Amino acid sequence: MRYIKHLAATLLATTFSLAAVAQTLVVGDQSYNARAVMEAAGVLNDLPYTLEWKQFTAGSPVAEALNVGSLDIGLLGDAPPLFLGALGAPIKVIAVSRQNLQGVAILARKDSSIHSLQDLRGKRAAIWKGSWSQQLLFSALDKAGVPRDALELRYLSALDASHALDGGSVDVIATWEPYVTQQERQGARVLATAEGVIPAQSFVVANTKAVELKRAQIADFLQRLKKARDWTLGDAANTEAYADAWAQRTRADRDIARAWFARARTDLAPLSPQVIADAQKTVDFFAGIGLIKAYPAANLFDTSFGAAFQGPVASSR
Repeated sequence: MRYIKHLAATLLATTFSLAAVAQTLVVGDQSYNARAVMEAAGVLNDLPYTLEWKQFTAGSPVAEALNVGSLDIGLLGDAPPLFLGALGAPIKVIAVSRQNLQGVAILARKDSSIHSLQDLRGKRAAIWKGSWSQQLLFSALDKAGVPRDALELRYLSALDASHALDGGSVDVIATWEPYVTQQERQGARVLATAEGVIPAQSFVVANTKAVELKRAQIADFLQRLKKARDWTLGDAANTEAYADAWAQRTRADRDIARAWFARARTDLAPLSPQVIADAQKTVDFFAGIGLIKAYPAANLFDTSFGAAFQGPVASSR
């Protein structure tokens, strides 16, 4: 086994030609999440190439940047790349990021008369179209036997939905972190979570040209990100250090960040048949409500980077 790992390390090292070392890997991050964890874990030391970060506030612009080739890889939720996949975009999903699904939830105000999904008839709900938010609300209603049209829907971003719930202009929201933690700390009532309802997966997505020209750099980046995620999972103090670093960069509430990251326990993993099957469920859902055309989700996935998770990992602090 040691020999195999040593051989893998040697093979990876030899893939970095002088030309590859001179290349830049352009990574699309969301609100410093990946960058903060990698810096906190100390896995960005001695990079054999230049790493350029581009920060976004949502997944859709990350997907569009991948589509036009201004990013080599990006980190985002499943819906935007799956939507682009329906259009034949030049992108490939190369890894999956997993988190505790309790961080994707349907919430009601603490002083609300709403105590279950059955109480939502005639109520006002805020969701974001084409996202986990819409998929969770509709799927949870279906599971509970409540007609989707029994609610008055308002299409708001996650931030605006949270404000709307605070102000009482909507009765319930379906949202994700950090808004779930924020609302819970204010006493919001959780009616349902994504657990057992929707996959709510996140992906590492690559532009197909980058897959062809920057495979060694992408594999190395995945190894380092995996190392950083494992570092946070190994010690609560490390998770707090990551949360503090992220909060400092984004000027967010440190305590909310600590609670969010402690619950999320975000991991990075190679693709599996289950990941692809779950992606197909999401494609089928959005095709069923007419937002995209149905297609084989497997066409969007490149499983060849699974070997990167077996190779050497960067040193951490």
